[in-house]
Amino acid sequence: MGLLAGLLFLGGWTVKGTEVTERYYPIAGRSHAELLASVKRHGPRGGSAYGIGFIDFFPGYRFETKSGACRIRDADVGLRIALKLPQWKGPDDAPRSVKRLAARFERAIRAHEFQHVKIAKRHARRMAQALSRMRAEDNCWILRRKANELIARHKKEHLGSQRAFDNRTRKGIKRLL
Repeated sequence: MGLLAGLLFLGGWTVKGTEVTERYYPIAGRSHAELLASVKRHGPRGGSAYGIGFIDFFPGYRFETKSGACRIRDADVGLRIALKLPQWKGPDDAPRSVKRLAARFERAIRAHEFQHVKIAKRHARRMAQALSRMRAEDNCWILRRKANELIARHKKEHLGSQRAFDNRTRKGIKRLL
């Protein structure tokens, strides 16, 4: 059992820290109405969202056996986050007011989505800390099951935090355009 526990590293996950990638959808127009139409045409979720993030957690840890007990060692949680954000691709001679509106919209959506990144980082830290603090068990299979349950609980809490943030900011986001 000791050799198995010493070699068992969960799970082939290699993401360490946080990887954030950004993709863009074009926004353009010569009027407020045209700008809004371009967001509806090109935005995430068929234009019903102004920006979106896809967040994946990559928890990893090692088991250590000592004195007949199995404990978690070296817990870490990596994140891979892909954001889709608006980017001005309108004509150079578009009215200045439309360009300013587009720039303000881009900044606000970027700030909103990066707040989601902060929330995810906070939950990744909490998950790693909770894994590190787990009590030792008589065997590593029991500890693995309990660790997976803990990971599932933390992911559920993370989704709740993300939804709560969106609910708090929804009206302000919708008023941008």
